[in-house]
Amino acid sequence: MGEIDKAEKTKKAEEDSDSSPQDADEIFKKMKETGLIPNAVAMLDGLCKDGLVQEAMKLFGLMREKGTIPEVVIYTAVVEGFCKAAKCEDAKRIFKKMQDKGIQPNAFSYGVIVRGLVKGKQLEDSVEFCLEMLEAGHYPNAATFVGLVDGVCKEKGVEEAEGVLSRLRDKGFAVDERAVREHLDKKGTFHRSIWDVIFGKRLTERPKLPKRPL
Repeated sequence: MGEIDKAEKTKKAEEDSDSSPQDADEIFKKMKETGLIPNAVAMLDGLCKDGLVQEAMKLFGLMREKGTIPEVVIYTAVVEGFCKAAKCEDAKRIFKKMQDKGIQPNAFSYGVIVRGLVKGKQLEDSVEFCLEMLEAGHYPNAATFVGLVDGVCKEKGVEEAEGVLSRLRDKGFAVDERAVREHLDKKGTFHRSIWDVIFGKRLTERPKLPKRPL
């Protein structure tokens, strides 16, 4: 598939490179040649949007130092490609291979595999990866968290979803209520009970958005 071809091309570019350019324009030129620049930019952008600026800067620093695409970007791109192709077993295999090689997944990487497995209805594995994510010191953003809870609600029921939320909290996860509310208000159709599962029985109806001044 395309992502695997890109990864192989990136590896070849790394092997053929005799220099480590320090100029940002040269870095992105080399990244463009591999076809993976959108994946690198998406990861940097995703980390920054989730408030993980230091992690994003560390990733970019690695790009600047090596002049090539970091392996975490390459592996995450392949995982995402398999997820989009509904090949969840391959996605899990590549994710584990990345870890076996000593490449640490970041928050963006975990978000990709969790959301991909939810979409593929492999909910038990998606929960396990989310728990592993927390153990590694990363936290799911609103989209990943809500997608996981919503998926469990739809496929396994409200009680199972409440149990998942309890397990996440046991690992130190705290719901960012503002971010979750904003996500629920902006995005598509969710299970009718998702508000109660996340916010508790105290919330009997979906809160209305504040009226804008005329």
